Amino acid sequence: MNDVIEKTVKLHGDASYRVYSRVFLKDGTTKIIMQMPQGKSSASEEITNFKGPHKEPPFININRFLASLGLPVPKIYRYDKDARQIILEDIGNDLLIKFVENADNEMREKWYEKAIDLMVEMQRRTALCAEKEKCVAMQRSFDATLLNWEFDHFREYLIEERQGKKMATADRRLFEEITRKITKEILKVPYCFTHRDFQSKNLMVRGGNSFVLIDFQDALLGPCVYDLVALLRDSYVELDWKMVEKLVEYYCKHNPHRPPLPATTASAGREKGGQGGGKSSFHLVTLQRKMKDAGRFVYIDRVKKNPNFLRYIPTTLKYIKNAFEQANILTNQHTNILFEMLKTYVPEFKTG
Repeated sequence: MNDVIEKTVKLHGDASYRVYSRVFLKDGTTKIIMQMPQGKSSASEEITNFKGPHKEPPFININRFLASLGLPVPKIYRYDKDARQIILEDIGNDLLIKFVENADNEMREKWYEKAIDLMVEMQRRTALCAEKEKCVAMQRSFDATLLNWEFDHFREYLIEERQGKKMATADRRLFEEITRKITKEILKVPYCFTHRDFQSKNLMVRGGNSFVLIDFQDALLGPCVYDLVALLRDSYVELDWKMVEKLVEYYCKHNPHRPPLPATTASAGREKGGQGGGKSSFHLVTLQRKMKDAGRFVYIDRVKKNPNFLRYIPTTLKYIKNAFEQANILTNQHTNILFEMLKTYVPEFKTG
């Protein structure tokens, strides 16, 4: 391919170990090169519960699976195993964040409804597929080990690394006890194909009105509201809370194939509108996901020496605080006990 390349431009990456470049070919076309790292790209990947051998990179496997279901993914032109490179279709630079970051609420809502429509269709088609065994994402899942590892990531980095001291032994014991209880509640939520990072920087907009999925190599089976949380509690774009509630209802209404969500002991019978345990599930998954994100942003700074994500910590902590407040209303008092303890370590939780 080198003999037909006119120039190569490295693309700005986020927190990934993968490196992306745009190549300009002599015939006037462009392609994207994904350079993959050696070995596993993260500690969370190492503990994901997939038991079989990887015969090919997960990105290629999952891309083929999604494409076979008619879902919008980039075309793969070639895989160079020795160079660990994947040659991809160039689908441009237009991420969803470009269209919603400074948009008014009406336009934002339209874009997010369109994204939820794609999410619902992705969940529907993957659930109905008769050849799930061909996709690595359908053979691994968010189990208790992974969920708890991500909770602990918050303690280890957002609290201990950020403050430069260990959490008190009694507080750590309380943290582990209550986060494990939250994990047990999350495991009750029906599972489905989960992109895992379905947010404004992983939805490309093509032609000004249609989406293309990217960055799905870590997909697995997860709580059916997980991608909804990733989208609506996105650390990069903060939505008005009333809009979030409205969009959660939109998801529940437009996803007839979603199994009924379980209600927690305290919330049973409280939620209306056919949502079952939709709200409580959304808040508990928000706690888990955003606590992981907050810890990850510090990890990226301290371990990868990339401070660019520290600016997203305040918004992420605001989401966590909101989820604690909402979850305490809908569930037993365990979350409130944990929140009160965390206030001694996270100054942002003390503010109104």
